[in-house]
Amino acid sequence: MPSIITKFDDADFDVKTVCTLKEKNAYDIVKELGEQADIIVCVGGDGTLKETVTGIIELGLTAPLGYIPMGSTNDFARSLGIPRNDVMAAVDNIIEGKPHPVDIGLFENEAFIYVAAFGNFCALSYTANQKIKNALGRVAYYLPVAKDFLHMRPYHARVEADGEFYEDDYFLGAASNSYGVGGMPLLKNAGVEFDDGYHELVLIRMFKNVKEALAFIKDIATRNIKDNPMVKIRKCKNIRFMFDEPTAFTLDGEFGGDRLDVTAKTLEHAVNIIIKD
Repeated sequence: MPSIITKFDDADFDVKTVCTLKEKNAYDIVKELGEQADIIVCVGGDGTLKETVTGIIELGLTAPLGYIPMGSTNDFARSLGIPRNDVMAAVDNIIEGKPHPVDIGLFENEAFIYVAAFGNFCALSYTANQKIKNALGRVAYYLPVAKDFLHMRPYHARVEADGEFYEDDYFLGAASNSYGVGGMPLLKNAGVEFDDGYHELVLIRMFKNVKEALAFIKDIATRNIKDNPMVKIRKCKNIRFMFDEPTAFTLDGEFGGDRLDVTAKTLEHAVNIIIKD
């Protein structure tokens, strides 16, 4: 942390540092001090970033946001091209970069940065041991996958997306504004744009046999998921998920509650994130 402050000082920034000590602390700090800042810098993982952005949105702040990723996966930073494994490079990204408008999601009344998802493996992001996540990064999410793969189940859902309707048994469903979820590049070549006013609705039909499952895994590995016949990807502003029984969601890697009927919508250009061109 001292080296980060020194680098900003050397670039003629007047720095005020505040450390988070508990859940929702970043949100409270932004609400208390955000209006005093010309630039807000978040140092932490996806959860800390989400709290920071939520505070910015609720205050209606226009101050740009700089992000220094320090979490275990940092899917959103990876998508935006923000350095993830080099803290000083992330600081340079803020010093030398420019603000870019980015769309944010609203899950009922709760903001999410890059994904609201249900289905198989979604719980891994918030049930993986934090110490293991810190040590192993995204590998920590994949350790339980082999066991869970044997217990995959279909999630029956009805989905309304900007007036279009879908219903099936799904392996996974999501409203996403990211190339990857849980470190997997599901949408790398699917035409994702972070400032187009849309989220990607992703619906992956439940596999009917091992052949379909293996074909899906192959397409993930080759980043060709958009052409897989089991996958639907649609750009949407408003998405409604409806279930026969309460279904768990993950929001940016954190538990988003058990839901029967829930909506996700796009907040266009809700925050300005600093990115080096």
